[in-house]
Amino acid sequence: MEYRSNEIKAGCLVFSSIVLLVVFLIIISGLDLFKSTKIYFARFKNTSGLEVGSLVRFGGMEIGTVKNVRIAPDNNSQIEFMLEVDENIPIKEDSEALITSIGIMGEYYIELTTGTPNSNLLSPGSMLNCKELLPMMMLTESVDKITQQLSVTIESVNKILGKENQQQIHQLFVNLNRLLEDNQHAVTSMMTNMNAVLADLNSMGDKLDTLLLDNQESITSAIGQLEKTLTNSQELIQDFQHTMKNVDQMIVNQNGSYDQIMENLRRTSRNLDDFTKSIKEKPWSLIRKTSPKKRKIQ
Repeated sequence: MEYRSNEIKAGCLVFSSIVLLVVFLIIISGLDLFKSTKIYFARFKNTSGLEVGSLVRFGGMEIGTVKNVRIAPDNNSQIEFMLEVDENIPIKEDSEALITSIGIMGEYYIELTTGTPNSNLLSPGSMLNCKELLPMMMLTESVDKITQQLSVTIESVNKILGKENQQQIHQLFVNLNRLLEDNQHAVTSMMTNMNAVLADLNSMGDKLDTLLLDNQESITSAIGQLEKTLTNSQELIQDFQHTMKNVDQMIVNQNGSYDQIMENLRRTSRNLDDFTKSIKEKPWSLIRKTSPKKRKIQ
């Protein structure tokens, strides 16, 4: 079956149109069929509306997209994101993943911090360090609560500063002004005396500084002598302690001799007592060996 030239031309045109349409769709969708990628994982408790196709940035630079979102299989309180990023992006071990937006009304995306220069590269397929940020709605709720508390506080202050209290405060200031006016002379005199005292203190301080400067050498010498005296005192105390230690040691060593001496002294004392008693009873024994004969009484 032979085809006419017009049919062949129409077929080529349709094929070319399909090819151009596919290329156009690839360009529009941002796909790069020749770009190598790698996968990382991140987990958050709040997705902030992120879904498949949301952007992933590295230091603010677009580097990939979210490829999958699911509940973490081992922790159902967290949402796990699978991130597909450019293979040439240097994601570090200390890089952090966080959910943020550009501006207040901007679309949310996952931001990866650049980490430190000396940190090692994080291997593909690893779990990123994730940092939870307070979503804008929760932040707005917190601001609303603070505003309500501030309103209650202002209302309480207004109640405290009511008309009656304002009059009392006004009267208090009036009385204070009157007191100051009535005692203005005394207050002025007191301030004058205080200034004079401060001036005397400043003058005394200047004189003391001058005295210290003029006698700096003497003071330094006295301090040196004092330090020398303290050193000698410490040496003397050490010598005295050493001497007392030697005396204690000598007493311990001579303890037995002292006991013998004391025993001899007690024995001598007993002998003296016996000798004294004998002299009292037999005084003639000092000059005779035998007792004298008894005299006959006529």
